[in-house]
Amino acid sequence: MFHTEKTKRTAAGILGAAMTLCSCIIPNAAMTASADADDENFGEALAISLYFYDANACGTGITDGPLTWRGDCHTYDGQAEISKAENFNSAAAAIMDPDGDGKMDLSGGYHDAGDHVKFNLTIGYSLSSLAMSDYLNDGVYADIGCMDHFAAVLKRGCDYLMKTTALDGSGNVVSICYQVSDLADHNYWSSPEVQTYERKTYWMSAGNNNRKICADMVNALAGTAYVLREYDSAYSEKCLKYAQAIFDFAKAHNGNEQSGNGGMYGNSADAQDEMLIASAWLYINGVGAMPGCIPSNQSYSSEFGSEYDGYLYSWDKQYQGYSWLMYKATKNAAFKTELIADYNNQGGFSETAYSTKWGWGNSRYNCAVQATAIAIADGDKTSASAKGAKFQMNYILGRNSYNYSFLVGYGDKCPTHYHHRASNPGTGNPKDDTAAKYLVYGALIGGPDGSGYQDYQDSYTYTEPALDYNACFALACAGLYRLYGGDPAAAKPVLDAASEINSSYVFGSGSVQQETTTTTETSTTTTTETEIPQTKLLGDVDLSGDVDVNDCVLLARYNTEDADAVVTAQGKINADADENGTLDNTDVTRILQSIAKLRPMGAGA
Repeated sequence: MFHTEKTKRTAAGILGAAMTLCSCIIPNAAMTASADADDENFGEALAISLYFYDANACGTGITDGPLTWRGDCHTYDGQAEISKAENFNSAAAAIMDPDGDGKMDLSGGYHDAGDHVKFNLTIGYSLSSLAMSDYLNDGVYADIGCMDHFAAVLKRGCDYLMKTTALDGSGNVVSICYQVSDLADHNYWSSPEVQTYERKTYWMSAGNNNRKICADMVNALAGTAYVLREYDSAYSEKCLKYAQAIFDFAKAHNGNEQSGNGGMYGNSADAQDEMLIASAWLYINGVGAMPGCIPSNQSYSSEFGSEYDGYLYSWDKQYQGYSWLMYKATKNAAFKTELIADYNNQGGFSETAYSTKWGWGNSRYNCAVQATAIAIADGDKTSASAKGAKFQMNYILGRNSYNYSFLVGYGDKCPTHYHHRASNPGTGNPKDDTAAKYLVYGALIGGPDGSGYQDYQDSYTYTEPALDYNACFALACAGLYRLYGGDPAAAKPVLDAASEINSSYVFGSGSVQQETTTTTETSTTTTTETEIPQTKLLGDVDLSGDVDVNDCVLLARYNTEDADAVVTAQGKINADADENGTLDNTDVTRILQSIAKLRPMGAGA
């Protein structure tokens, strides 16, 4: 949190006033946000959306996992042959193949879309976007009770990104495997568990680097480091170590290596946007200087180059992500001004018509613009941009003339002929158009464009999901949940009733099931400590279960930077009484007003 001198002085005054009220505490009930009756359930949708990443998991640890229909796949990526690696740097051999058998372990990670290629570019972009959805919305996944699932998703992706990076003994990058498999995958329409075709690996090094892909990896690792810093500090530190090393490598070696992508993710050499986001994430983590780039009239100029932009947030253009992060971190109005210009450049949103101007995979782009609409709303749920974003998301989640929810598994009806090999292998030929064998819970599919919608297996522009689609969905849905509320508990009965979901599966360890190991010379004892998960209660800063003047005192002390005033991550979420993403003296006042029954807490109250 950023505290100004004015905030500290004012908070000190409020602290004195709050102390005088301690003897006349007024009991207060929870005042959490609740969705309007006319809205879809954003909390439920966000919780369900995480299961798409489980559907696209690759490697081991999938069998007997969260999905009953998925199993370990492409395990032979763990025996990738150096002799068949494209552009492999021999200097990395001893690092990637320590036993000298000529094979490397490149298993794990995520399939990109309805196919089974693994791109560090889209894995990186997606994980960074997921981390943004949490950072911009202050612990939203803990709030909806899905922190363990969220952490597991981030860790699988980051484990893979670190595994594909060869660091030498000094912690410097020697080489990176940026892609496993290629367009050959598209000749094999079958579930990943039965595929055995050869999967080539593609590499970049100092002489043939791809700065854009490196930056996306940095963003995933540094973003994950930030959001897991209290959940798993050791893992967070490891991610940050790799993020810094890859960032230094990318700064030193520009390039645009693209062997193997076949045009699927071909990109220009411009990587200014991704590198700016990398700088922002490192700054937010406290290990880098504040980026000096402040946009003006859709022009960005930095040490990485200059570029005129104005496009929406996507895997290939990410400037808006930089402005989201920097506006949240600094509250510099220039970033909001830029976001308003970008939002207007995309035509803004109507509250009466769904926007379909972006074509292939339209829903992801719509969600990306929603995220900017929410950012410029700045906590005001009555603003035109916020209400426009809400209308668009309600449409995606089922309030449309097709009566389909384009988030599979959410709502009463969703498409069933989607373009996704794992869940819909069909006859082996997508043109035969079979209905899905399994519901791929949580997948955002492309949905309607300007020509309408076809629920047809081979109409991939409408029916394919992908990592970047769900990343944009998370950014929008998390923001709408923070603004308008919703009941995340509604997801549980849906998932419990689904034959595709292993409802008894427990994600991770984290704060819910923390496993600690104590080792002595003669024995090892493992115990399990279970904490009661905290739920959001605005004003309950000390997590006592009640809202009273003690909460005001603690927050006021915290705002004066009193080292003894400890506020937990959940306490900070609860302390944001006006839900504007910042803790300051206004929150103390709002809690006091609520205790005195003068004014409710919450955004827009």
